[in-house]
Amino acid sequence: MTELNFDAKLSAGELYAFSMRHTYRSMSGIFGLIISFASLIICVVRFKHLDKTAVMALIIIGLIFTVIQPIMLWSKAKAQVRKNKSINATLHYNINDDGITVSQGEQEAKVKWYQIRKTVVVKNAIYIYMSPVRAFIFTKNQCGEDFSDLVNNIQKKVEQYKDYEPEEDETDVESGGTDE
Repeated sequence: MTELNFDAKLSAGELYAFSMRHTYRSMSGIFGLIISFASLIICVVRFKHLDKTAVMALIIIGLIFTVIQPIMLWSKAKAQVRKNKSINATLHYNINDDGITVSQGEQEAKVKWYQIRKTVVVKNAIYIYMSPVRAFIFTKNQCGEDFSDLVNNIQKKVEQYKDYEPEEDETDVESGGTDE
């Protein structure tokens, strides 16, 4: 594998795109959209037969997942980028045969290939999940010309280690031998 190094600073737009995809590709996100659209359809179809309170309630329910939640996700992404030091600062990534190392100043974290649960490639980014809610976000804007090489290398390594089970000693060394 070719070793790749790059610096990245996540923008509010990139974080928002990730949040939207993460939210609306989950069962709860899909269910929320179904409820919202059903409410709006019922409101339109039954408008003449409903009182004003019911119409307002259906409109509000319809807007929750289609308008209100995306606005809230945008606000949250902007606030996170502005306030969160780990998102707000430039991070340095080193991707090699051992895994992914992210560093910021004196702090460093390593993720081994077998610790990656899945990768999701979208038009302008790759999301690398270590858990259902924790992921690295690498975008074309961050990686430039290396983006396609990065995606190919990461997918090959994740596929190579998908069934890998670390030995108990190896896990203890990485975690410091303690359970948290």
